[in-house]
Amino acid sequence: MNIKNAEAHALAKELAELEHTTVTEAVVISLRESLAKRRLEVRRARRLQTMRQISEAFAEDLRKNPGAPSLWEICDDLYDEMGLPK
Repeated sequence: MNIKNAEAHALAKELAELEHTTVTEAVVISLRESLAKRRLEVRRARRLQTMRQISEAFAEDLRKNPGAPSLWEICDDLYDEMGLPK
Protein backbone atom coordinates (compact mmCIF):
# COMPACT_ATOMS: atom_id res chain seq x y z
CA MET A 1 0.00 0.00 0.00
CA ASN A 2 1.40 3.36 -0.97
CA ILE A 3 -0.37 6.36 0.52
CA LYS A 4 0.79 9.72 -0.79
CA ASN A 5 -0.65 12.06 1.78
CA ALA A 6 1.57 14.28 3.91
CA GLU A 7 -0.84 14.40 6.83
CA ALA A 8 -1.25 10.61 6.89
CA HIS A 9 2.50 10.18 6.82
CA ALA A 10 3.02 12.72 9.63
CA LEU A 11 0.33 11.13 11.80
CA ALA A 12 1.71 7.63 11.25
CA LYS A 13 5.23 8.84 12.01
CA GLU A 14 4.10 10.53 15.23
CA LEU A 15 2.21 7.41 16.34
CA ALA A 16 5.24 5.26 15.50
CA GLU A 17 7.41 7.43 17.71
CA LEU A 18 4.92 7.27 20.58
CA GLU A 19 4.60 3.50 20.23
CA HIS A 20 8.35 2.97 19.65
CA THR A 21 7.68 1.06 16.47
CA THR A 22 7.78 1.39 12.69
CA VAL A 23 5.47 3.56 10.64
CA THR A 24 3.95 0.42 9.11
CA GLU A 25 3.22 -1.07 12.53
CA ALA A 26 1.79 2.28 13.66
CA VAL A 27 -0.64 2.16 10.74
CA VAL A 28 -1.61 -1.40 11.69
CA ILE A 29 -2.14 -0.36 15.33
CA SER A 30 -4.28 2.58 14.27
CA LEU A 31 -6.38 0.47 11.91
CA ARG A 32 -6.91 -2.22 14.57
CA GLU A 33 -8.02 0.36 17.13
CA SER A 34 -10.28 2.14 14.67
CA LEU A 35 -11.90 -1.12 13.55
CA ALA A 36 -12.40 -2.25 17.16
CA LYS A 37 -14.13 1.04 17.94
CA ARG A 38 -16.35 0.83 14.85
CA ARG A 39 -17.25 -2.81 15.54
CA LEU A 40 -18.24 -1.88 19.09
CA GLU A 41 -20.42 0.95 17.77
CA VAL A 42 -22.10 -1.44 15.32
CA ARG A 43 -22.73 -4.03 18.06
CA ARG A 44 -24.19 -1.37 20.35
CA ALA A 45 -26.45 -0.03 17.59
CA ARG A 46 -27.67 -3.56 16.78
CA ARG A 47 -28.27 -4.28 20.47
CA LEU A 48 -30.22 -1.04 20.85
CA GLN A 49 -32.27 -1.85 17.75
CA THR A 50 -33.06 -5.30 19.15
CA MET A 51 -34.06 -3.83 22.50
CA ARG A 52 -36.36 -1.34 20.77
CA GLN A 53 -37.96 -4.11 18.72
CA ILE A 54 -38.56 -6.18 21.85
CA SER A 55 -39.96 -3.15 23.65
CA GLU A 56 -42.27 -2.32 20.75
CA ALA A 57 -43.47 -5.93 20.53
CA PHE A 58 -44.09 -5.98 24.28
CA ALA A 59 -46.03 -2.68 24.10
CA GLU A 60 -48.08 -4.00 21.18
CA ASP A 61 -48.86 -7.15 23.12
CA LEU A 62 -50.03 -5.04 26.05
CA ARG A 63 -52.30 -3.03 23.74
CA LYS A 64 -53.79 -6.22 22.29
CA ASN A 65 -54.28 -7.84 25.73
CA PRO A 66 -55.22 -5.05 28.15
CA GLY A 67 -56.44 -7.48 30.83
CA ALA A 68 -53.30 -9.61 30.81
CA PRO A 69 -51.27 -9.71 34.03
CA SER A 70 -48.44 -7.21 34.31
CA LEU A 71 -44.81 -8.18 34.55
CA TRP A 72 -44.93 -7.32 38.25
CA GLU A 73 -47.91 -9.62 38.78
CA ILE A 74 -46.15 -12.42 36.95
CA CYS A 75 -43.04 -11.95 39.09
CA ASP A 76 -45.15 -11.93 42.25
CA ASP A 77 -46.52 -15.32 41.20
CA LEU A 78 -43.07 -16.73 40.45
CA TYR A 79 -40.97 -15.32 43.31
CA ASP A 80 -41.46 -14.81 47.04
CA GLU A 81 -40.77 -11.59 48.96
CA MET A 82 -37.05 -12.56 49.24
CA GLY A 83 -36.74 -12.90 45.45
CA LEU A 84 -36.50 -16.67 45.56
CA PRO A 85 -38.53 -18.96 43.31
CA LYS A 86 -41.77 -20.19 44.86
